[in-house]
Amino acid sequence: MSCVLPFLSVFSLLDSADRSQVTLDLDGIVQVLDRHLHDSSTGMMTRIAVLKWLYHLYIKTPRKMFRHTDSLFPMLLKTLSDESDEVILKDLEVLAEIASSPAGQTDSSGSCDNSDSKLELQVPEGRSIHSHPPGSKVGDSSPSTPSMNSYFYKFMINLLKRFSLERKLLENRGAFIIRQLCLLLHAENIFHSMADILLKEEDLKFASTMVQTLNTILLTSAELFQLRNQLKDLRTQESCALFCCLYRSWCHNPVATVSLCFLTQNYRHAYDLIQKFGDLEVTVDFLMEVDKLVQLIESPIFTYLRLQLLDVENNPYLIKALYGLLMLLPQSQAFQLLSHRLRCVPNPELMRTVDESKYIESKTVGTKRPAYAHMDYNDLLQHFDRVQSKHLEVRHQRSGRADHPDRKLVL
Repeated sequence: MSCVLPFLSVFSLLDSADRSQVTLDLDGIVQVLDRHLHDSSTGMMTRIAVLKWLYHLYIKTPRKMFRHTDSLFPMLLKTLSDESDEVILKDLEVLAEIASSPAGQTDSSGSCDNSDSKLELQVPEGRSIHSHPPGSKVGDSSPSTPSMNSYFYKFMINLLKRFSLERKLLENRGAFIIRQLCLLLHAENIFHSMADILLKEEDLKFASTMVQTLNTILLTSAELFQLRNQLKDLRTQESCALFCCLYRSWCHNPVATVSLCFLTQNYRHAYDLIQKFGDLEVTVDFLMEVDKLVQLIESPIFTYLRLQLLDVENNPYLIKALYGLLMLLPQSQAFQLLSHRLRCVPNPELMRTVDESKYIESKTVGTKRPAYAHMDYNDLLQHFDRVQSKHLEVRHQRSGRADHPDRKLVL
């Protein structure tokens, strides 16, 4: 700690009126700070102090600091595995500043840690960040990513790689890290970029686990309230594009895909998906996810969905989808919970009013989504089938190796 204490005076100079006359030995400062981060014996308070100073330097001298970003980046990513929540929070602040600083726009060259990390997020040709070409499909467009630079995508890619290599980090700190990033950066950017990266993920089991984690965060975290509202209505081209982007990655996890359809009020598509569950391999883990979805349906997040059960005639596929989930479940507590909820659905004959025809007509007009919200659901279903076929093939290969670990050819 004594080695870096002299730098306290540097920051007072940076904040003073005479800072134009100060020449910083930035290389030396960064070298000392980096050495303290690499030293495993460095205490928690020292690590926090080092990260505060790095953050301060990125704020005060961003362009000069970005020359050192490629050398600092791997260690900053590794620090996410620190035992202290306080250290992780400060580390995320530094990484978020790197990912969002305009100074990073011109420093796109170089890799984060090694040549393998240049597995960059590839946005298909024809996508436009700020506009959508006439006649383009909603599913092929990308929502805007304001104030993000090249390091944002490198950060997302390497964060997912670290989660893949350190499953304990994902289990114990994954939700915490992602929720904090949603506060520090734009939540839509976080989910859109991770969904794009997971779409290309070769480890299908990890992709399914990661989608389940992201879906739980999306449905339960207070930090994602605005994003949930944006997806719930699908009234803008950007929200429709985000739904299609999430959907294609969410297909790695069938139950998460259905919950996304519930969130976006695509009840008919949810029913179509549940009909396909009969062709999937129903495992204990699968049923546990259905169980959790039933619990979520009873949570405040889906209050609007439960209220829509009162409007029986205009929401038949919602009721069918919920009955489909009920038929999937064994006789369990979740089964009893959902069964009791469905018994509360009113008889449509008792709900009729004198001006019902006018009411239905006005409701249909009022809730009609814009033309671009009419997505190609057949294409989405076909994508779901393709992704699940890959998962089935991988599971069969894995089970084959497990059943015959020492199988040899006998002549």
